[in-house]
Amino acid sequence: MSTLRFDAMSTIGPAPLEQSVIEKVICRGRHIDIQWDDGIILSTSLRFTGQWHLYRVGEQWRKETHRARVVIEVSDWVAVCFDAAVVETFRVPDRGRHPQSGGVGPNISQVRCDMAVCTRNLLQYHDQSAMVVDVLADESVISGLGNVARSETLWAVGLSPFAKIGDLSYEDCETLVETAARISRLPHDSSSSVYGRNGHRCHRCHGTIECKVQGVQRRAIFWCPDCQQRLDRRLLPTDLIQGDHTPTHPAELLFISDAIAARKKSQIINDVRDFG
Repeated sequence: MSTLRFDAMSTIGPAPLEQSVIEKVICRGRHIDIQWDDGIILSTSLRFTGQWHLYRVGEQWRKETHRARVVIEVSDWVAVCFDAAVVETFRVPDRGRHPQSGGVGPNISQVRCDMAVCTRNLLQYHDQSAMVVDVLADESVISGLGNVARSETLWAVGLSPFAKIGDLSYEDCETLVETAARISRLPHDSSSSVYGRNGHRCHRCHGTIECKVQGVQRRAIFWCPDCQQRLDRRLLPTDLIQGDHTPTHPAELLFISDAIAARKKSQIINDVRDFG
């Protein structure tokens, strides 16, 4: 299909040439890439609000014109992307220099996903001080993992969203990927354990679910602060954090966080006994 019109409003980047041919459309969950034969790639991340619509030429759009982020017209059709969270264009040779570290990671929602690559991407993440909740949102590491599955995965493995990715062992990363794969492939109408349950009781420990908008992409994360304490440096005593003996080895952090979690659980049990 030869391109007759390409408009990407408020987007800085190269545009496909007029009459260039669309070679490929790649869908990875809510992330859609369109590739032209002149080497241009349009990358759109729809998140919760974005939608692609397809219209006949001259047909009235179902959304307001000002909400369009991209318009692509071919001989008989017009494709319009509305309200996408991210819209970028770049050339194929520049893929390795893409702002999000280049490329898109394996699609965890697909049965044929290479989970060994996902595990390696977690272990070798370029910023070892990054929080695991933010790393899971980076589509260059793992794609196809929506915001719901991200919260549910961390809850299922009992891992703090605020743990540093560099503190995770190989086994931690492997378990995280396997759990993410299982949860991301559940039916969309499956009930959630933490997502959307801010202020409700945790099904596992009866603590109170909390919510926080986190990261550069400003996505909401839901978690239980009572039973998701593993590797959470924020729970370490202040004197340990500020002193000369702050633990840095994952084994030390695991021991301390598990000890704190056990103490918290003991307090809950004692409270139940005291107050019935």
